[in-house]
Amino acid sequence: MNQAWRPIETFWTGSDDSRIAPLLRLFLSSNGSVVRSLKSLFLQTIKIELVRQDQIPIEKKISEALEVTPGEKGIERTVWLNREEKGKTHRLIYAVTAFPVSRLKPDLLQALQLGEKPLGQILEEGQLSTYRDHLEVTYLPFPSVAQGFSLPEDTLFWARRYRLWINGVISAFILEVFSPEFSSIRS
Repeated sequence: MNQAWRPIETFWTGSDDSRIAPLLRLFLSSNGSVVRSLKSLFLQTIKIELVRQDQIPIEKKISEALEVTPGEKGIERTVWLNREEKGKTHRLIYAVTAFPVSRLKPDLLQALQLGEKPLGQILEEGQLSTYRDHLEVTYLPFPSVAQGFSLPEDTLFWARRYRLWINGVISAFILEVFSPEFSSIRS
């Protein structure tokens, strides 16, 4: 099933979505912290592999989602969320997050700039209230992500994207692409 992005509300109405592993359905539709869910699932700390973190002008489409002016100063952070098993690193999720700098409190901005912890862990440790909306799901190829998993470029991945509110303010736009490993984990 190759599809465009679709709102989570229509995700449930797809005729063949029942073939998706229940655990993956939970991750795709969850409003909670993906880092906390991964930690609970694998019973270990989830590590971050920082691919890049740059100051950027926020592009038009993302600025619309974040309700900021196009070109506003932002931070784009690209990471892998990983787990360790028997000395081997397993990539679980590829995530790209865009933050408008104007919406970040100084302590959160500083923690992000260190690039040492997953966003979910930073938010949890700071006891920051979060909410996700405009959640959309897709099943598409992501060639650069496939390369990171050492898979063919035309591999299809389940992914979600959403806005993240922190303490009542739209603070980030997040894309998460899930490892094919999630399709084989059964409840």
